[in-house]
Amino acid sequence: MIWGETLGKSLVPGDIVLLFGDLGAGKTTLTHGICKGLGLPEGEYIRSPTFTLINEYQGKFPIYHIDLYRMENLEEMEALGLEEVLFGNGVSIVEWSEKLFPVDSPQGPLFGIDARIEIRITYENEFQRKFTIQPVGLPARSFPDFSLQ
Repeated sequence: MIWGETLGKSLVPGDIVLLFGDLGAGKTTLTHGICKGLGLPEGEYIRSPTFTLINEYQGKFPIYHIDLYRMENLEEMEALGLEEVLFGNGVSIVEWSEKLFPVDSPQGPLFGIDARIEIRITYENEFQRKFTIQPVGLPARSFPDFSLQ
């Protein structure tokens, strides 16, 4: 969670963070760290938006925590108003981002999310996770170096 907080401190309004990983990989825990770095008040609880679909928090600017686990298709995401949230005035953190990359759409993610930070979380073993971070299409700016953390 510490490096999530460090990442959060480097984010700016309009950033979209896409999280990929299996159930229980740590996406919500990572989101909590990112939100802390974005100035979420101490003691505010981050909960998985699996059933609410979008949770909004207020840090230095709005934080949108989105869960696509239950979304079945583009129409459901459009009905949710996902595009307006993603391209709003806050930072969007999306769990189950795999849903934005349908197999029949090889040109990239839905909604034209050209600029994003992709974080893939994989299991190393029962107690360890591996995080792979890849900025895609973002303007040149400095991100924290996590290679030694």
